[in-house]
Amino acid sequence: MATGEDMTIEVHPFDPVLATDADFDAYHRVLSDAQPVDKPHVPSITREAVIGGLRRPNPEFGPVRHWLARAGGEVVGVAFACLPEHENAHLVLVDLTVHPDHRRRGVGTAVLDAVREDVRDGHRTVIEGFQLPKGGVGEKWATALGFRVTHATVMQTLVVAEVDRARWDFAAPAGYRLVHWTGATPADLVDSYARARRAIHDAPLGDTSYQPRAWTVEQVRADEAQLREQGVEQRVAVAVHEGTGEVAGMTELHVAPHRPTWGNQRDTAVRAEHRGRGLGVAVKTHLYRRLLADRPDFERIHTGTGAPNTHMIRVNEALGFTTVRELVNVSRVLDPAPPAPRR
Repeated sequence: MATGEDMTIEVHPFDPVLATDADFDAYHRVLSDAQPVDKPHVPSITREAVIGGLRRPNPEFGPVRHWLARAGGEVVGVAFACLPEHENAHLVLVDLTVHPDHRRRGVGTAVLDAVREDVRDGHRTVIEGFQLPKGGVGEKWATALGFRVTHATVMQTLVVAEVDRARWDFAAPAGYRLVHWTGATPADLVDSYARARRAIHDAPLGDTSYQPRAWTVEQVRADEAQLREQGVEQRVAVAVHEGTGEVAGMTELHVAPHRPTWGNQRDTAVRAEHRGRGLGVAVKTHLYRRLLADRPDFERIHTGTGAPNTHMIRVNEALGFTTVRELVNVSRVLDPAPPAPRR
């Protein structure tokens, strides 16, 4: 419990599995009212999308915990924290939203204090906030609390009805063939596919503490299984080098069950020895053509690219994406847990 300028703030854990309709209504109200203020270029978030995201979080970032902040019985803030594993087991990734009518009253700080208290276990040493609008109130609030900006991401959107699909008329370069699948990677490609995924490690990530995944065959299969469990449609397109039969470049797109006509463009990577041949463009456009052939009702594709990666940003623009906003990550050391009291 914390006391703001003119109200008492109570922050409690929130379990989407046990949530009531009233809980979901309140959660949706906070996000939908904040969206025009924080992210005016993003379509309004639906209640169904909020519930879907709460009940089916992205498995890439590990287990998720949630919190609600109330003042006078009204939900005025929401937050979740991802607890990634493996390379990122030292991190806590936090997303926090305060209703616009209740900002600058200590709600965000009270929620952050509760999150920090709940996640401190002696092993996680860094807390990062992500997807804060650059230059917005969230970034200013975080830096005032000792966070520093570590990375910027350019968010882009492709609206299918507005794009000239002639932009996607790219064939595979000589010596390569394009392969597409939905779900499980073919057994004969999975080993080189994992190696191609590791090529994303070359992408600039600024000073963020988040590390790209190692992408072994076992991690590829585990990721596929988690996505199937979440009901996420995973589409992949790759360029296979004819001479070796190995995956030289890849791209991946996710379609969540609660937004079946929206796609989330994930990693695109080309192995270093195959760069400079246009494979990134070839795999992306192949995936989009196949997607629209199977799903003519598809509406839009979203993607995020590191701001320093100007080459990929320009590639996306050439394919029909429009830059809608820039977001930042902020980071600070997670205060250690206090020593246990003496008995």
